[in-house]
Amino acid sequence: MGENTVGENMEKVRNKKWEMAFAARVRQIVPGLFLGNVEASYKRELLQENHINAIVSLTDARWVWWNTTTREAGVPAHRHKWIQCADSSTQDLLAHMSSICDFIDQMASPALSSLSSLPVEHKHDTKDEPGGSPPEAILIHCDLGISRSPTIIIAYLMRKLCMHQADVLEFVQSRQRIKPSPNFTRQLQVWEEVGYEVWEDEDKTVPKAPYKAYMEDRAALLANRGLTGNEPLAPQNL
Repeated sequence: MGENTVGENMEKVRNKKWEMAFAARVRQIVPGLFLGNVEASYKRELLQENHINAIVSLTDARWVWWNTTTREAGVPAHRHKWIQCADSSTQDLLAHMSSICDFIDQMASPALSSLSSLPVEHKHDTKDEPGGSPPEAILIHCDLGISRSPTIIIAYLMRKLCMHQADVLEFVQSRQRIKPSPNFTRQLQVWEEVGYEVWEDEDKTVPKAPYKAYMEDRAALLANRGLTGNEPLAPQNL
């Protein structure tokens, strides 16, 4: 086999891996709640096949297809929540967790609303459909579906079911290959410590002690990098 042929084969393998990494995909974690990547958020057939009619997007920019394909698939603007955020060591998702969890509760299907415990998989269950796919569902996605969006799904299930972070993380990992970053893993630990609410007061001016400690560490890390945390993440639209 010549060098050109070897090089061509290696390039084909790389291209295949690239296509697989960025192919639209979703996985139902519990009935009515899906985890996916950004490509899934504007694939009409995929959204409709899985009865997805609400979305939480965790990306650094808005995607133009949301205003066309996503809306045509049956996800209106008022059922689509976008949180501008990055998968970084200084991104604070705790500041958004309560509002995202509230949104999921508001958009939840009866199947998700009535969830009282994590589903127990049986041998006859398919990994894609624990308990079957309900007629309404919510998609939580980031770019790859590996760190930001799993963090939010874990946070939501922790709050809804009053469960420990480690137990919910283990369950979600059994459903899909995920890896929340060390930064987001710490935030989930804080989320548990504060009882799923980071503020002491309704005006959200006094952080609870664990969240205050996190914010102080984050501020120090930003200062070491000459940043404030208010720098633009990316263009608003892609």
